[in-house]
Amino acid sequence: MNGYLIALVVFLAWCGGIYFLHRKKWLEKFNMSLYGPFIMWKTKKGRDFIERVARHKTLWNIYGMASLWICAGAMFTMMLLLLWEATIVTQMTKAPSPELILGIPGLNPVIPVGYGILGLVVAIVVHELSHGIMSRRGEIKVRSLGLVFLVFPMGAFVEPDEAEIQTTTRRRRAKLFAAGPASNMIVAMVFLSLFSGVMMSSLEPTTDGALVLGVIEESPAGLADISPSSVITSINGSPIESSDALGSFTGADPGSGVTVQYYLAGELVTASNLTYGVVVSYAVEGYAAYEHGFEPGMVLVSLNDTEIRNSDYLSDAMAETSAGQAVNVTVMRYFDDLGGFFVDPGIDNVVLSNKHDYYEEFYPDDNKLEYDGVGYLGAGFLLMGVNYDGVDYYMSTLANPFEDDADLHDFSMSWLRLIALPFLDLAPIRSPVTDLYTPSGSMDWMPDSAFWLVTNSLYWIFWLNLMVGLTNVLPAVPLDGGYIFRDGLDYLISRVKKGYGKEQREKMVGSVTMILALFVLTLILWQIVGPMF
Repeated sequence: MNGYLIALVVFLAWCGGIYFLHRKKWLEKFNMSLYGPFIMWKTKKGRDFIERVARHKTLWNIYGMASLWICAGAMFTMMLLLLWEATIVTQMTKAPSPELILGIPGLNPVIPVGYGILGLVVAIVVHELSHGIMSRRGEIKVRSLGLVFLVFPMGAFVEPDEAEIQTTTRRRRAKLFAAGPASNMIVAMVFLSLFSGVMMSSLEPTTDGALVLGVIEESPAGLADISPSSVITSINGSPIESSDALGSFTGADPGSGVTVQYYLAGELVTASNLTYGVVVSYAVEGYAAYEHGFEPGMVLVSLNDTEIRNSDYLSDAMAETSAGQAVNVTVMRYFDDLGGFFVDPGIDNVVLSNKHDYYEEFYPDDNKLEYDGVGYLGAGFLLMGVNYDGVDYYMSTLANPFEDDADLHDFSMSWLRLIALPFLDLAPIRSPVTDLYTPSGSMDWMPDSAFWLVTNSLYWIFWLNLMVGLTNVLPAVPLDGGYIFRDGLDYLISRVKKGYGKEQREKMVGSVTMILALFVLTLILWQIVGPMF
């Protein structure tokens, strides 16, 4: 049965069941309330726990102030991110679906149901428990605690006394609101440390070779069905023990057929008669390769009467050319009617572009004076059409995500890479990626299945706590960040406009807060509608 149909049946059965129990007054007996398809169960149990934890006055006062600083920094960062996204959203060819904006497991296609529910429950419990502790630290009563159900427990809540929240001091109220998102972000960092520093750091590769990260669709490798997460181990019987060994391989003539062996999902696979050579991965419009008909998937056999056995051969051949020079080339392309790669007679000569011009347009920070006058094709090339790296690529990248960061830009890109794993189909981590590694060291006692279950759980607890925390610091009521901003603005106006009465100040604060909340909402909605323009 289709998974969506099963989910629909379960949901309808749930709605029918709770409606029946509501009509029979059964929910009321257990302090449960019905809110649409949700059940909210309230209890006073747990208040003693919050009371005991909140007794450490000095600790929680320090934590409250630290939470304010964490939320202030995160709020500023999130607003910068939203503003930056607003400037580039029209460059997107496809708008994100509304489901991607909502972090709801099962509804959001990138969040797996099981791991998603686990991460979301942890995030909500941490968030609400922090609010409860800071409520008591601020001498605000906690009326009740509870759970929210939608078939499964979906989260928790703490219900402080609203009247006391309104009458307490701005500082206590700000600490209360800041504690929730700050705790989510702190928990996210703890679980990221466990994910990277403990689990991913304990892995070792199951085989030597060159890891395939991507494949050009119409290339020899693509047509031979070599897919990402394959590990190339030999060419024509010559062992390939590393990515360097693949890059420096010269044991086959360009354009000849080779036999490639590789591992995929733990199985050894052989690809026979694969056309060997340096393959065009892209050609930039306005430059030599594109203007002379180069297309992704073509094999560059020779240039300027030099055989191109690998990328180093190509670099050496190009170093002997100059901009504007006409050079002889031999290019092979796949002919459907012939069922193989053959020389393309229509491409036998190329007038080279200027390397300096290319770098000035696309990589101005890396441009050099010595590039001026140097011949350039204006294209990318990959051996046999595969983008490859060391077999330890995934484990090392995730074990030390910030290791090679040299500046703020690198640090930001590392964070984006970590957060984007679900969109890259790398979270949850599963076969064939999991087949590349095995637990070692302190984790070698764990079965592979248990290891990856724990690892993926840690990642999703990190991911959803971070998302809940960063979302809640946005300066838009009713989010926590909106209330923090409102009280901060109220304090600022009271200091700057000392002649303002309370009613006048509240009116100004309310207007500014509402305008900012609408602005934040507009920035979020712009991500959906912007690509249409």
